[in-house]
Amino acid sequence: DARGFALRAGDQVRVARVRPVVSNGIEVRGHVHRPSVYAYREGMRITDLLRSPDELKPNADLHYVLIRRESGEARTVSAVSVDLAAALRAPGSDADVRIAPRDVVMVFDATSPRTAMIDPLLEEIETQSGPDRQTSLVTVTGRVDAPGRYPLERGMRVTDLLRAGGGLEDAAYGATAELTRYHIVQGE
Repeated sequence: DARGFALRAGDQVRVARVRPVVSNGIEVRGHVHRPSVYAYREGMRITDLLRSPDELKPNADLHYVLIRRESGEARTVSAVSVDLAAALRAPGSDADVRIAPRDVVMVFDATSPRTAMIDPLLEEIETQSGPDRQTSLVTVTGRVDAPGRYPLERGMRVTDLLRAGGGLEDAAYGATAELTRYHIVQGE
């Protein structure tokens, strides 16, 4: 270990670059001050990566942070969303989602369109669909701050989709909403 080596005038120290891909690394990107890749460790949670709102740029959406997740030998892509504000209020709780190897954590700007960051994930999810597997996407339109398509998460509810859509606009009538569902039946 050369860290304790005494330097003299004129010495040069060369520090090699870190590998661009960390095996099982966790990437944090988007509306954060320091996008980076972190080494995964067992038991990691979202608050281990994002410890405070101070790590986010102004106007970051604290209520919808999206995690791109790979699972299984085929590395099937899915999504998990986090209400970071709730996780920061209760570290270690169910709201403080566990992180998995190769997760990509996306923090959105609450005042800008989300399509640039979310579209590549939606395309990955769409390519996994087929005759025996439906596309796992949902859409929110109308009086929400960020209308668009979003990944369907396991156990997702309408309130989760509204959170993904940035919440209701001030002019929204929150007492009712319309849900449209299509059932595709083969051969009919």
